[in-house]
Amino acid sequence: MQNLRPSSYFVLLSCTLVLVDLTFSAFYIVISGNATSVPETLALSVFFLLLVNISVGLWLFRHIRGQEAVILTSEAELSRQIRRLPLKNAAWVFCLMLVYKLVSVSLGNYVLDSAAPTQDMLPTLYIAALWFSLLYAFQFSLFAYFIGIAVSIHTRSWFYHSHNLEIHCGPGLLSLRLLMGMVAIILIPSALILTDVWFFKDIRVLQGLTTKQAVLLDVLSMLVAAAVSVLFTWRSFTIPLQNIRDAMEQTSSGSNTARAPVLTDDEIGVVADSFNNMMGKINERKFIVETFGRYVPESVAADIIRNKGEYKPQYRLATILYTDIAGFTSLCERLPPEEIASLLNEYFALLTAIINKHGGIVNQFQGDAMLVTYNVPARDDNHADNALLTAVEIQQTLAEHVFRNGYRMPTRIGINTGKVFAGTVGGKERLNYTVHGDAVNVAARLEHLNKEYDSSILISKATRLELSDSIRERVDLVPMGKLKVRGKSNEIRVYQASSAASASWPTKIAV
Repeated sequence: MQNLRPSSYFVLLSCTLVLVDLTFSAFYIVISGNATSVPETLALSVFFLLLVNISVGLWLFRHIRGQEAVILTSEAELSRQIRRLPLKNAAWVFCLMLVYKLVSVSLGNYVLDSAAPTQDMLPTLYIAALWFSLLYAFQFSLFAYFIGIAVSIHTRSWFYHSHNLEIHCGPGLLSLRLLMGMVAIILIPSALILTDVWFFKDIRVLQGLTTKQAVLLDVLSMLVAAAVSVLFTWRSFTIPLQNIRDAMEQTSSGSNTARAPVLTDDEIGVVADSFNNMMGKINERKFIVETFGRYVPESVAADIIRNKGEYKPQYRLATILYTDIAGFTSLCERLPPEEIASLLNEYFALLTAIINKHGGIVNQFQGDAMLVTYNVPARDDNHADNALLTAVEIQQTLAEHVFRNGYRMPTRIGINTGKVFAGTVGGKERLNYTVHGDAVNVAARLEHLNKEYDSSILISKATRLELSDSIRERVDLVPMGKLKVRGKSNEIRVYQASSAASASWPTKIAV
């Protein structure tokens, strides 16, 4: 049904009016025993409710039908036509059914052939004919209204899935649809029963019906009317609600693109629209966090957005990994800037994947250097272990990786652990997230010492003391004694991670 064109769906539902009318006629024929007018009744029903109704209905539907292949009008105009459809269809069917019933009554289809009304009964007979025709027309106009609602829901859904066009819904009330259903189910059948009992007993006799038979006919008609009204009302609720539920389930499964098509002009449509607005704001926030996270650590970006621009500084023990490419200055002398940028992007992408794997956070890119933090801003109880594992994996990966144009990118790494300050610094107009402290400076100095000792990974005693026993067993740490570090008055006890690959590789592979 979902793939059925709106015009075809409209024709299909309009055919239900013929079935309901023939069902009412069948009830009368069975209860009264008056089968003489069956051919005329069948012919009139098919002519008015099938041929005339569907022909005029498609003419009313022409503006929408013209957009099924190619959208030629504005979304606002299409929305206006869809919103008007239920009332236009109801008004047309009311006029049609009134004419149909008056013609049918004038032909004597619902009166016994042997019936001979007296002159005094004629005014009552005319009033009864008009009364029953009006009730019948009003009943079927409500059915047509429900059909228009169902078609408008299907039309919006069809355009959404076929043309990716979400048609705006106007204001409406759910209570109005419930009120229409109540009129169709209760008020019209009740009016029929009351008039049969109090006013039109003699008229029913002309139809071959006693009062009890007339009431039975009204009750059966009421049950059919109730079934049809409940079916259309139920579908007008469940289809939009199912769309909202499906979108919620997609969201709970991790999708950030789920949308609930707004299919109705009522409170359910408002809920669907609110859900879409909520998803839009969630995606916008996620986009901001992800975009912001490319320039600062994503956890920091999330905190800043959550706290509306403020970031609470942190002061805690952290492990700092500092890495710098060996021989990068001489490489820059030989290559154009755009090739240098391409090499750096490839290099940083490779290392960042390894860093993320071990829970590190890239704090800064400084030329060809990287400042990576562990346990700040995100907590990490195994920060020293993860920093050393990162360094070892980086060296092992770079030992095997060949960059574009055959270049190698050997790197030197220094690791140190100590108390650091992590927060934003700068002026009112521009801020930068960074980490400060002597621990950061020592990590950078250890990285530089690799050049003097022809090593690739150097760690401080402070970091070694934080390592777990399992890591000490996996990675050999060779003591290098106390070394003089530039900028420090006291020497620092340093260890070399000897299991890492050497940094003394050729700069380019011969090809």
